[in-house]
Amino acid sequence: MISGIIRKYRCFFLLAALCLIALQTHAEGNHKLVFFGGQYHFQYIWPHRPDLEVHAQSPVKSFELNLGLRTSGNEYWHGLYNMPAYGIGFSYFDLGNPQVLGIARSGFVFIEIPLGQPGFQKRRLKLSAGLSHFDTYYDPIENPENRFIGTPWNLHFNLNYAWLFYLGNNLEISPGIAFTHFSNGAARKPNRGLNLYDVNIGLRFMLDYGNPGKYATGDPHMHNPRATQNLFITYSIGQMQREIDDPVYRARTISVNTTINKGLRMRWGVGLDLFYDDHAREQVSLTNDIDGFMDYVRAGGFISNDIVFNRLSIILNLGTYLYYGYDPLASIYSRVGLRYLTRSGILAHLALKAHDGRADYVEWGLGYGFSF
Repeated sequence: MISGIIRKYRCFFLLAALCLIALQTHAEGNHKLVFFGGQYHFQYIWPHRPDLEVHAQSPVKSFELNLGLRTSGNEYWHGLYNMPAYGIGFSYFDLGNPQVLGIARSGFVFIEIPLGQPGFQKRRLKLSAGLSHFDTYYDPIENPENRFIGTPWNLHFNLNYAWLFYLGNNLEISPGIAFTHFSNGAARKPNRGLNLYDVNIGLRFMLDYGNPGKYATGDPHMHNPRATQNLFITYSIGQMQREIDDPVYRARTISVNTTINKGLRMRWGVGLDLFYDDHAREQVSLTNDIDGFMDYVRAGGFISNDIVFNRLSIILNLGTYLYYGYDPLASIYSRVGLRYLTRSGILAHLALKAHDGRADYVEWGLGYGFSF
């Protein structure tokens, strides 16, 4: 059985070995704070739709492997988040129904934040995001009952809260609770998604002394040595399908977002969006009452909150439409995602836009950030 697993995932194990060597080399100046480990999950699928309940009666069997690096404290943001860790991982899910739901395999990146409790037992919050591949998904002929996963590739999101117990200096065991979500972001229908809740148990080996996590001793709201105001300009594209058998429509967004740093952990701001998508243009065209380009564009204003991890930020936006030539799905929209800002100012953007908790589309974007 073990040899079969190794053969099946030999590419992943080779990648993990190469990453371990790379992390080990990178960590030479950080006291070799490399770790690797695994987790087993006791999961069940939440039947958020009545027609899912009949397909989600068997428990889910899943495990994950992690390879990471714990920060050393050499940079200011390490102390702000109590010596966080980051890395890559792989997950395998047997969803308990091979004919309808099948098997999912995920590759992801993660960040972990120790919650700084003294003594023998500590706590940790871990956020993971990546891509999952499903071997079984909706097909109108072969698998019409799967109304939850409409494409082989889907976004993977996981939030895990764990309690840590150290078994010596280099080994830890970590029981925890977690939530996992799979969705293609309405790129294709059906897209009801899958939500999994679980309890889990993990085992981790650290190549140097473990037992991290003291609260940051400095004032997290101290004067920021960097600029306190920012301007981000982003161009994003995405795709969506409104109903099964509809065409796949392209969506484009130009966003301008100005923010002010609130301490070293947060940015607050406001912004403007200009939306254009092929579906709105098609619907306006059907009315035969087109005056011009502005009939099928929409403009929105939003407030923003960024949670900052050095150059990576979690972005949270809440907006409303200020102008539209074609009625949107709802007057209020939201956006949640990630932004990475390079030293040169170029930024990468990945976010989910939604109305009333329902996905509109996933945005993939590039842009530029100014600081002053």
